[in-house]
Amino acid sequence: MSDAEEKETIESEEADFASESVKPESADAPDATEESDAANMEEVAEERPLTIEEQLEEAKARADENYQNYLRSVAALDTYKRRVIREKDDLRQYALSGLLESVLPVYDNMGLGLMSAEQDADPKVVVQGIKMVLTQFKSVLGENGVEEITPGKGDAFDHNHHEAVQSQPSEEVEDGTILQLIRKGFMLNGRLVRPATVIVAGAETE
Repeated sequence: MSDAEEKETIESEEADFASESVKPESADAPDATEESDAANMEEVAEERPLTIEEQLEEAKARADENYQNYLRSVAALDTYKRRVIREKDDLRQYALSGLLESVLPVYDNMGLGLMSAEQDADPKVVVQGIKMVLTQFKSVLGENGVEEITPGKGDAFDHNHHEAVQSQPSEEVEDGTILQLIRKGFMLNGRLVRPATVIVAGAETE
């Protein structure tokens, strides 16, 4: 055998040896089939029915959570009730504060009018002062939703807004109509506060 042939034979044997020494995969590494089997076992373990003890523990946990939510709801409701009661008390105590603030200037002017009447004996000046204060007072009432009920002579009697204290025969107006206004009535934002007191035409009553 020539040196070239011997060299070629040795190179061929070395290539075969190197090919056999390279392993496609480590023997210790799990293959895809083993990993798939492990995953299937975990899924089966997760899908298995809970034991009585496990179900009881889960139910206790849910019951405790619901009870804690209930306690928080009760505490929140109690806090809300106390706040509403406090706000209602404040509203009841200070509901008239706005009206009082509007009425105080009228009160001041009445005092000034009285002082003026004591210093000036002219009745016309006193009457003029009283009229001015009354006009101011009416304006305050109107701004706060107060409306006068002032039926005139001959107006129809309305039992919803009028109160008849007496009836008298009259040739001036028809029976059942208003003959005379005794005292004005008032309404607050459409609600009757005091009916107008009137005398109605008709058969005389004592």
